[in-house]
Amino acid sequence: MDNTKILEKVDIFRGLTPHQLESLAQISEEKKYRGGEAVFTERSTGAEVYIIKKGKVCIELGLKGKPNTATVQRLSVGQIFGELAMVDKRNRSATAICDGDCQIITIDRGKLDGLFEQDSRLGYTVMKNLAQLLAERLRRTDLMLVASVLWE
Repeated sequence: MDNTKILEKVDIFRGLTPHQLESLAQISEEKKYRGGEAVFTERSTGAEVYIIKKGKVCIELGLKGKPNTATVQRLSVGQIFGELAMVDKRNRSATAICDGDCQIITIDRGKLDGLFEQDSRLGYTVMKNLAQLLAERLRRTDLMLVASVLWE
């Protein structure tokens, strides 16, 4: 499947024109990962955002003082992860592990910033949609935290 077709399904690219989606596809790259392979690890540096083209990815958090991790999200085709790299330059907050073989579209933050400078409407739309996505994920995390405290 053409990367443009995948990108048009991604929440943060909702509302973009076909031309804008094609511009995004032109700055993207595609990588393949094996099942169990980490796309990135918690506390690693990173300047890319990732979109799943094929397969599933688990987002895991390390548990303080414990050797195991907690899966906080399972993502599938058309979903984005690593999106905090679009906002800040801090280390990764979680680990992303492929659940089976995956094809992942990557977009470098520097290239994305350049595209935003060329097309401010594209930048505004993406960042507005990103804010909505982050708000939804924060609310979900709040509910998970409350549930875990109540059940301890």
